[in-house]
Order: sequence, then structure tokens, then C-alpha cells
Amino acid sequence: MAKQLSIEDLLKSGSKQWNQLRKDGKVPLDHTGATFPQLFSANADLSGLTLIGSEWEKCDLSKVSFRDADLTNSYFHGGRLQDCDFRGANIEGATFEKLKLLRCDFTGAKGLEEAEFDDCDMDRVVGLDGEDAPPPPPPPAVGITSFTREQRTAAMAAQQQSEVSDLPPFRPSDEPGKLVFRWLKHVSNPPLWVLDVPGLRLPPPVRMATGASLEHLYREAVKTSLEGRRPVPDMQGVAKAKELVASGGADVAIAVVYLKAVGEEVIPSEPSVDALSELLARAVEAEDPTSDVDPRITGGLLELKASAAAVEHVGELRMRLAACQLFSALLEAGFNPDNNWEEAVESTEASQDLAHVATNGQRDQLADMFRAYAELPDDLRMRRLAYLAEATGHVEAMATGPQE
Repeated sequence: MAKQLSIEDLLKSGSKQWNQLRKDGKVPLDHTGATFPQLFSANADLSGLTLIGSEWEKCDLSKVSFRDADLTNSYFHGGRLQDCDFRGANIEGATFEKLKLLRCDFTGAKGLEEAEFDDCDMDRVVGLDGEDAPPPPPPPAVGITSFTREQRTAAMAAQQQSEVSDLPPFRPSDEPGKLVFRWLKHVSNPPLWVLDVPGLRLPPPVRMATGASLEHLYREAVKTSLEGRRPVPDMQGVAKAKELVASGGADVAIAVVYLKAVGEEVIPSEPSVDALSELLARAVEAEDPTSDVDPRITGGLLELKASAAAVEHVGELRMRLAACQLFSALLEAGFNPDNNWEEAVESTEASQDLAHVATNGQRDQLADMFRAYAELPDDLRMRRLAYLAEATGHVEAMATGPQE
């Protein structure tokens, strides 16, 4: 490489690239004093690295391995660590402050007595009692897919007792809304983006920040409707929205759906149709096979009865939705790109159909697509699924209805 990238730059570029460079021996092992502000990373392998005095400020790390790493005097502040592996790591003098620790494993970690955990929200964290690392798990029993030691032990015991295994079920035939709803059960307060997909009837967030933007007014109106009450239009917001629809401004999509949400008449205009058509075309041009489309764009086109501008993209949207639906069902059931998920795909007709639609028949692409999707944060994965489900529904409604 012409320029030596720092560990921060490499991790920001994606764990897949990082892990490959490390496998090829192109990543130095000593990163003493490295700083990581607001880093989002999943499945990165940091095992065995020297990270003495490193600082992790408001980082969101999922399934990151710090196994046998030297984290002496490191500082983790804010953010979230989910399913991270600290087994055998040296955390002497390390500080974990004001962050969420979810299903992290500190078994066999060194320097536990000198580490500080200050104002941390811990959920199913193991190994903080100083116990030794367990022996390697036994080979998986015949017919049981290995996910975690706890799941395998439970499944083997259930099999011996002729009971039904409690492994998470694989349900690719479920509607996207059901998959998102089950994920929301693990979230204390649903994110604001659930209000952008009112057709899925997801539970609205309990609290919303105050604001006066059209987006805030729209989400407030949707929240009110989902709670069974009639939204009251903001007259200044209505006037602004009608002006945007007439002129085709940058926020025309929000303007159209807001007027619809509060029961105001939407008068179509050529500038607004052109603006929404351009936004939709730009969204479907993304090369990522699971990237989403803002359903407020497609909802605006549906309200303006501009079907000709949208129906040409229905095939692409169906492909992306099928991929997100299949991958979400796999991850929900405990499968990941490193175990025998291909067998799960072949196990049901619904998953086979989704795989065929997602790849347009090119099944050899499925593994890379799944790996890229699995590396995304949970919230982003579910938002993509929800957005694509709502947007595809809008475009399909235009494709089957009278075109103008």
C-alpha cells in the first residue's frame, strides 16, 4: 500500500477488509494509544493485538474479538459492546464507563481485580467472577447446528430427553413486519424510523424529541394515528408542505406524506413528480444488493399517482426485499455466514424462493451478500428490511393499479 492506513481507518472501512488484511499479515500487532471515536464495527478480529492505553469513545461494537489482546489501561466510554469476546484478554487498569455491555464474555481475562466497571448497564455478561476459560466445546451432535456453547448444551440435553430443541426457529416465510416486530421486543424504546413505515403497524416509540421540522411533524402525525387518535394538522407545516409540493423542493417526499397523514388535499405538480422520480432512481442505483429506499419517496409517488415513474423499479425492490427477509430470518435463528446456513436455506421452500429472487437466480452470489448484511448493526439491518417492505408495497400497488 502506498499509504499505511491506521487501525481506525481500516476498521472504519469494514471488518471484512480488516480481517483479510490481518490474515495476509499486513496489519501491525502493536496499536498502543490508538483512539476510536464513535466507531461502528462488527465481526472484527482484534485478538492478540497490543491495545495498551487505547481509547474507545461512544463506540458500537458487535461480535468483535478482543481475545488474548492487551487492553492494559484502556478506556471504554459510552456506546455499546454486544457479543464481544474478551476471553484471555489483559484488562488490568482498564476502565469501562457508562456503556452497555450485552452478552460479552470475560472468561479467563487477566487483571479483572484492577479493572473498573463504572455505571455500566450489563446484560448476560459472563466471566467477571474470574473463572478459568472453559475447555473447547465438544463436536456438535448429529443434526444440531452449533451456534454457542449454551445453545448446543441445551439442544443436546433436549435431544437426550426426547424433547423439542429450544434453538431459535428459522422462519423465512414470515412477513417482514413480523421479523421486525420480534426484533423490536429486544429494544427498550423503538427507534423513530418505525414511524416511516406505518403500513407495517409497528409499535411506535414512547418518547419523541421536540421539533418543528416537517419530518418531525410527519412522524408525530403517524404516531398519533397508530395510537388510535386523529392527528391535528399544524397550519404552518401544512402551508410549507403545499409550497414544497408545488415547487418540488428537496423535502418534497416528506411534504407529500405529511399532507396525507393529516388529511390535507395533495395537489400534484410536475416539479414534485420529477423530484421524487429522481430521488427514487438515485436510491435504486446503489450497488449494495440490500440497500433500502426511503418509503416516503415511494409513498409520495403513490399519493401523486405517478406510477409510470416507479413501476420500472419493482423488480429491483423485490430482489432487495427478498435478500433482507432471508438474511434477517437466518440471523434471527442463530445462523451466520460462518456456519452451515446453506443447509437452512435448502430446508424450506420459502427460503429457496427468497434466495432465487434475491440473486435473480445467481445463487453463487448469496454468500457474499449474506456476509455483508451480517456485518451491519442490528438497527440498520432491521431498518433496511422495514423500509424495503413498505417501499415495495407502494410500488406494487402502483404496478397493479391504473397507471397515469
